[in-house]
Amino acid sequence: MSHSEPVNCEIITIGDELLLGQIMDTNSTYLSQEMGKTGIAVRFRTAAGDRMDDMAQVFKEGLKRCDFILCTGGLGPTEDDLTRQAVANVAGVELEFRPELMAQIEKIFAHTGYKMPENNRRQAFIPKGSYPIPNPVGTAPGFISEIHGRPVICLPGVPRELGYLLKEKVIPWIRTRYHLEDQVILYRVLKVVGIGESRVDSMIADLIQKETNPAIGLLSSPGEIKIRLTAQADNHQSARSMIRPLEDTIRGRLGDKIYGVDEETLETVIHGMLLERRLSLAILETFTGGKAALSLHKLPSRCVKRSLVVPQGKELGESFFQGEAEVELQTARALADKMMKDNSADVALVSLGFPDWEMGGDMPLMQQRGAVIALNTLRLGLLKGNQETVEK
Repeated sequence: MSHSEPVNCEIITIGDELLLGQIMDTNSTYLSQEMGKTGIAVRFRTAAGDRMDDMAQVFKEGLKRCDFILCTGGLGPTEDDLTRQAVANVAGVELEFRPELMAQIEKIFAHTGYKMPENNRRQAFIPKGSYPIPNPVGTAPGFISEIHGRPVICLPGVPRELGYLLKEKVIPWIRTRYHLEDQVILYRVLKVVGIGESRVDSMIADLIQKETNPAIGLLSSPGEIKIRLTAQADNHQSARSMIRPLEDTIRGRLGDKIYGVDEETLETVIHGMLLERRLSLAILETFTGGKAALSLHKLPSRCVKRSLVVPQGKELGESFFQGEAEVELQTARALADKMMKDNSADVALVSLGFPDWEMGGDMPLMQQRGAVIALNTLRLGLLKGNQETVEK
């Protein structure tokens, strides 16, 4: 199979509670991450409620457009747990009783000291001809049904049980089924701050259009843009070698707008710079309401010597918020000097703003964006070694 056409799957989650928003669908995210590590491209993620017709429909559609389906949920003992029957209906077979699954379920109840309710017997039925997946950590066995040559892999929705069966049983089965012993999909995420998504897109548009492996994708969030590089190869070393020159090209274009990679955050990058330089920090905020300081206070460090939040128009004086730009800048400089002197700090971050700041969005969103701008201003100052860095 060529690198441009990876094995792909659709993840289907079952349950009314997902559609009603009563629980967060963490299973889909987890499965997507694990499939990526295995070398599987997730093309679709679908949720269906506990209705037989709806479940059958999403299974039929998934079988048409993907190499296999990975499904969670609906394998419990109650009347509304219909995944087994829905798959059987789509496959055109009956459910069959599997004694080995029944023995596993009885063993679980015996181990916990509870009497098994009669309705748990339903969980020992799976579509005829399916490959059973016994569940030693719960009462819901999984199974794999081949329908027109395409597997439908059904696993319990309880995260602990799902994780165990996926790692111990399903991923080894998938690797063997699709000859993926050495195939991987590797991700590298470059994190950008200080410019918007459209600007990032215009700076690397030709690369996005040209590259397919590695591929480039953009994801926007408040104050930050993620550039995701995705490479498919036979092993991690080859994938890294494919990503490296593309990353170098993007870094050459965006420069210090890229502040970190992968799991790094703006605050962890700043924290590392302060520790490396053995610098202490004092922070004063008005408009941002302490959000910049809070992100740094979450880290296990004593780099922040003091943080102060001043209500608008109070201790700073009403005249500041109605003054000219030069007056505002002079006030910010004076406050920074005072914060460093009063707290024996090496660096000061002063974040000032106005209640009618026209950035769009509601106040919490505006404050969050302001905090990102403030922290990035601090990062750039530390990066360049400037005594003063200002961003309006």
